[in-house]
Amino acid sequence: MIERPRTPLPVLAAWVALIFGTSCTVVRPQEFFEFLHRYVFTDASVYEKFQTLWGVAWFAVVKGWHVAEFAILTWFVVRVIRWKTGTVTRRSIAAAMLCCALFAISDEWHQSFVPDRMGTATDVLIDCLGILAMGLALMRRCRPLSPGADAALGEPRSP
Repeated sequence: MIERPRTPLPVLAAWVALIFGTSCTVVRPQEFFEFLHRYVFTDASVYEKFQTLWGVAWFAVVKGWHVAEFAILTWFVVRVIRWKTGTVTRRSIAAAMLCCALFAISDEWHQSFVPDRMGTATDVLIDCLGILAMGLALMRRCRPLSPGADAALGEPRSP
């Protein structure tokens, strides 16, 4: 008898909690640089070089994290769907993507209530880039194997 794998729900819940938790926090630039100068870049010349690098790269790092966290979220949601239904179709991946996009919207709305944070439509779009990238990658793996197949395992299409 094949044993059903353990539920991925706790991992998904932990990831959602991480996203929510980071949305509740604010790292002010002044505090960030003071911490780094005190504990990481104690040499003044190295600290100045880091400040220059950060001035150029911060957008890619911070917004790249948005893309990554929502790509990972999409993957976890699809894993839960697969665990629950036993299969993944393009339609279920699209449903996962929609759920993740709605969560991105709610996360940005939630940030509008956090002091010194603000929710932006731009961040929702950046989150959706991660959702779209993961969703398309998963759908590519789920492409039909034959004219009558619609799932990664070659299951017949339903009418």
